[in-house]
This record gives sequence, structure tokens and C-alpha cells, in this order.
Amino acid sequence: MRANDLCPPPHLEAADLDGDTEVTVKSVGHAEVGEEKAKKGIILFKEFPRSMVVNRTNLRRIATQHGEETDKWVGKTVTLFPSETDFAGRTVPCIRVRII
Repeated sequence: MRANDLCPPPHLEAADLDGDTEVTVKSVGHAEVGEEKAKKGIILFKEFPRSMVVNRTNLRRIATQHGEETDKWVGKTVTLFPSETDFAGRTVPCIRVRII
């Protein structure tokens, strides 16, 4: 059992991925995220019980593959992979969408 299984985070994290992971879009929408309860875009995948918070980088990559209309993303597959990014002056894990 992984430590995150004891107290899972509310959204998908890079640690949930084991290398390249092909997933199928189940739904696209909005949710209040974080302590500040900011309304952000989220994507739920059939393969995971938690949603992924969408950032601009991943949004552009999915739109490049499947078009601008998010309703048409449902049922489409994308490949996620764990990566790193700079945030608030430090390097942190993140999820990226691989362009195929």
C-alpha cells in the first residue's frame, strides 16, 4: 500500500502515475480547488477515481490533439506522464500530457 492510499489527495497527482499512462476522458468541468476555493477546470478519467486539475499547458496539449470543444473530448484518450515544473521558486512534481 502507498502512503497516499491512507489519506488520498483530492486530485490526481504525478505520484499516481507510473510513467506514461494512457487514459480516457470521462468528463470535463469545473470545481472549487485548494484552500482558496478557486474555480478551476478539471478532467475526470475513467482510469482514476480523482480528477486532474487542468493547467494552461495541458489544456493546450489536449486541444491540439482533440480540438477546442471540450465536450468532444469525452471518450478520447490522452497520455499522461509525471514531470517537474518550477512553482513559487522551487521545483515540484506535476502531470503533463504527451502530444502524440
